Amino acid sequence: MKRKKVYNLFQINLIVFYSFSVMLVPILLVIAYILDLQTVTSVTNIILIATIITAVIFALGTLYIFLTRDRFERKLKASYQREFLSLIIIAAFGILGISVLFIYLGGPLFYIPHVIIPLFLFTYLILFIVGEKYFSMNLLRR
Repeated sequence: MKRKKVYNLFQINLIVFYSFSVMLVPILLVIAYILDLQTVTSVTNIILIATIITAVIFALGTLYIFLTRDRFERKLKASYQREFLSLIIIAAFGILGISVLFIYLGGPLFYIPHVIIPLFLFTYLILFIVGEKYFSMNLLRR
């Protein structure tokens, strides 16, 4: 019988933070779309500002994670349900943000489901694999 490896909180924080960093531009685009900022400024400026904010948060977050590395490497949990839930929320808003990016880039509104559904399926597959391996979560049992 093969034993499952238990990951420490530092490794889990790295996974959650880097996935958040990748999805931060689409998340900020969702916020800009809700606030209707495309009527105030151009779409290029919105994407540029979102990219700058993402770069700053990535640098500060990476610095914070590596400064608190010793403390988090000593913490273990049997399963990381709260962290996995935050990863699911990040992925959901990221997929929604990619559809907003599709709208901003001039894609027809008719094709938005054609973008969201395959992205959702692919993301759910990735979350299933990552949840099983790192977070000790099984999405089929829940």
